[in-house]
Order: sequence, then C-alpha cells, then structure tokens
Amino acid sequence: MQSQAKVHRTVVVGGGSVGLLYAARLAVAGQTVTVVTRSSLQANQLAQNGIIYTQLDGELRLVPIDACPIEQGLPEADLYLLTVKQTDLPAILPALRRLNSTARIIALQNGMGHHELLHDVLSEGRSFFAINTEGARRLSGTEVVHTGSGVLRVGPWENGNSSDPVIQSFVEWATSVGIQAVLEKSIKPYAWRKLMANSLINPLTALFEIPNGALLDNPHTEKLMRELFQEASAVAEYAGQKLGETDWQEIVAICRNTSRNLSSMLQDVKRHRQTEVESINGYIVKLGKLAGIPTPLHETLFRVITLKSAMGMGKEGGDSK
Repeated sequence: MQSQAKVHRTVVVGGGSVGLLYAARLAVAGQTVTVVTRSSLQANQLAQNGIIYTQLDGELRLVPIDACPIEQGLPEADLYLLTVKQTDLPAILPALRRLNSTARIIALQNGMGHHELLHDVLSEGRSFFAINTEGARRLSGTEVVHTGSGVLRVGPWENGNSSDPVIQSFVEWATSVGIQAVLEKSIKPYAWRKLMANSLINPLTALFEIPNGALLDNPHTEKLMRELFQEASAVAEYAGQKLGETDWQEIVAICRNTSRNLSSMLQDVKRHRQTEVESINGYIVKLGKLAGIPTPLHETLFRVITLKSAMGMGKEGGDSK
C-alpha cells in the first residue's frame, strides 16, 4: 500500500548488493529512485531490464528502475544513499561537493573512516549515516536476493540534528512501507557495533569461503569469533565504547539472521576485487597500536585477507588497479 508520507527523489549511489536491494525495495513501494553505477554497462542493463529482485519470502519481482553511470555525475535529488564501499568513496567526493545545499546524504559504509571523509566535503548538517543489518546477495549487475531481515538505523554521526525534515520524512516513509528504519540521535555507537560484527564475520567467511551461518556450525570458528571479539572489545573501550555479552549475542544473532548470506568481503574475494578489510580489521589494528593494545588475531586476518585479495587482483573479472 502506498505511504501517505512525503515521497522524495532518491538517488542510490552504488550498484552492489545493498544498493540494488534498497533501490528495488524503495521503487516497489513507490519511491522515485535512480541508481548510479560505476560502469556504463551496468547502468545500461539496469535501465533496459530493471532489477530482478527476489524478496525475503522468495517471490521474484521485476522492478523497472532509472540508472546512469557515475561519469555522468549525480542527478538532482532530495536524498542520496551512498552504498559504495569504503574503497570507492574517495572517487565520488568531488561529485558530492557539487550537490545542492538542500540535499541530504546518508552514508551506509562498513568499517570506519567515512565520517571524516564526508565531514571534509559537506557542510554541517547535510551528512547522515546509517547502519544496515539487512542481508543481500547480488547475483549479477541486475539481480539481487534479499537474504536476511534486519534494521536500517539512520542519524547524525554524533549527537546533532536528528530532526532534519528530509531524514525524518524518509525514515517515517520507509517504516510505513515495511522497511525497519529507526531514527537515532547518534550513529557512532551503532557504527562501532557494526564494526565489531564485520570484523568477526567478514574476514572469517572470506578466509574459509563459507556463508555467515556456517561460522556458528563449527566450534573452532565460533571460538575464533569469541577471541576476535575480546580483542576488539578492548580497543573499543579505549575509544569510549563499552561492549559486552549483549553485543556478542547480537553478533551471533546477525550470523543466524543472515545465515545464507555471503559477506561482502567474501564476495569481493571471489570476484578478485579489493576488500574493505583495511577499514574494518585494519582500523582495529591501527587503533590498538595507538592504544598499546595487542590485536594479534585481527592483524593476522588483516594480513591474510589483504594477501588473498591481492593474489586475485588483475584476474579476469577483478580490479586492475
């Protein structure tokens, strides 16, 4: 059923699994959406064929969508959802500088570091951040499968203007059409919790090439997760974030709720692409060294995934940078 809340013009920047998932869900519910992709090929395929979207209940839907490549710039909109990876964010910063001052940006990057990048190019009150725990798998440039339920938490990085009318309206509208969206006063604590989950789940699934849920099926991988959590918790406490048993159980729940999902890091490794391990485990290692806190497991995973990714770079279908 169509929402009575205001419908904004929304641009989803990024044609990966999360970008295609939210573009499809918003378009199905009546939002005016354009997807901006890195390649002209994907943009043409989306514009011609739409998104082939498999819902959580298994129903297959063909969703017509507007699309264009990033080389054409960012089309005018009220709201921009940045779903590109941390590694791709610097390339779009010049385009973000040129956006209308009334536009609002919601960044959905994993890891840490994007807050500082956006703060440098956008005036105060224009950039917001989101933590997404929905599971999605991209099968091709036009196909996405919704693999697990979750929540979209949206708000300023730290306590700030959480009553922005564009952001408020978007969250209310998203909630009214079945997306579990929550407006938060500060995203920073949730970003740390997401970082913890990503630092445990992503590198292990990428290393062993298994779906998320398989980590809980073996006592050895679950023990590794526990030890990684303990290391990262000590670093988080240094950063002013106290994490405990409740947070561990939340990570276990994410694993279960996205049991069929292939983590973004595993998908990158399989496609011979650069991963986000530097802004996830690498961030924990870097902060740990600054604090004098040893993080040997995170450092080992950081080195192993970096090596595994580098060995595939330049192969057919992978990055050549």
